[in-house]
Amino acid sequence: MLVASEADEVVLLKDLYEASRHDSSHFALTIVTSLGCNFDCPYCFEAKHPSIMDADVQKSVLEVVDDQISRIRSFTVTWYGGEPLVGKRPLMDLSDAFIERCDTRGVEYEASIVTNGYLLDHETCRQLRDHRVSGAQVTLDGPPMIHDKMRPLANGKGSFSRIIENLHHAIDYLGVTVRMNVDANNFASVEELLKILATEGFAGKLALYAGQIVAVNDGVSAPSSTYDSCCFSNRQFAHANLRFKELARQYGFSVAPLPGPSGAPCTAVRANELVVGSKGELYKCWESVGNVLEVIGHIRDYKNSNGRLQKWLKYDPFTDDECRSCIALPVCMGGCAHHAMDPVQYENRCSTFRHTCREEILDFVKATKNSSSGLMFTSDSRRKMDTR
Repeated sequence: MLVASEADEVVLLKDLYEASRHDSSHFALTIVTSLGCNFDCPYCFEAKHPSIMDADVQKSVLEVVDDQISRIRSFTVTWYGGEPLVGKRPLMDLSDAFIERCDTRGVEYEASIVTNGYLLDHETCRQLRDHRVSGAQVTLDGPPMIHDKMRPLANGKGSFSRIIENLHHAIDYLGVTVRMNVDANNFASVEELLKILATEGFAGKLALYAGQIVAVNDGVSAPSSTYDSCCFSNRQFAHANLRFKELARQYGFSVAPLPGPSGAPCTAVRANELVVGSKGELYKCWESVGNVLEVIGHIRDYKNSNGRLQKWLKYDPFTDDECRSCIALPVCMGGCAHHAMDPVQYENRCSTFRHTCREEILDFVKATKNSSSGLMFTSDSRRKMDTR
């Protein structure tokens, strides 16, 4: 990122943050079609309660979209859970209604799904594509023995083989990203998982990234509240992530590129975005789903939120001296507000770039050194990078 030498970069970033935070031309919903799940993961941060979004809640969701549609240029939906494909019927019905409204008004529509992958069979993949779901995130936490321990079915049986089977047809219909949630116990199995995925022919056909497992305790009976003995610190995870990306590239998988400039980084701090629970309850953060202590209102009356909304909309990383002086601020913009508000998780608010910026930049330079555009560092710029 290049800025004029006389510019006050922090002021520029704050202006960008506020402009994107209050951008009313874009509307986004994260929709929990089902808070129930067919998995029983020991590190899950949700206190799940079996429920599928009913017709009355769907009607209220559409009323909210109708209220927004005349003044927006784009509308983004993330299908979420629990496991969203447990609530497949409301997902498809709402998709039809969203598409019809957006096409009629000339509003750009985009949708993706976060799923455990177990129900992502061939017919479901085709239906998702036909309902304009373009991307899917699926989680694999290691080779079969490790994954099946970390992500078992609710009945205790393994899930790895079915997910692999489903990925073979998912890549024909969706842009697939595989996330591997890592901690100190399963990180050593990264390469074994990559070998399996490469042998299955997935290299070059899906993207990979590592996720940090965090032991969140938000005062509800979620499994993550007791999952803390083997979690990486933020700094440890940053360096583990470097190794993960190095291995993934060696096996032919695409990985996340260098981060780019960012505005307000997520739904939690953007004013015109909401998370809708399966019973119509509203949240601001994905990690609040299922936590009654974090409900900000109800979809039936979405403009009248309770006082909990303000902590999200008032979150300001520019009041934090550590954030203001951090090299990662332009790409992180304060990171995870949910963790920043929790004294126990405060350090986990940060992106990995804070700790590994130099290594990531040098890796990028190395990977692109033969490109026609080229990159050049003067001795002065190299010294500045070394000191940060």
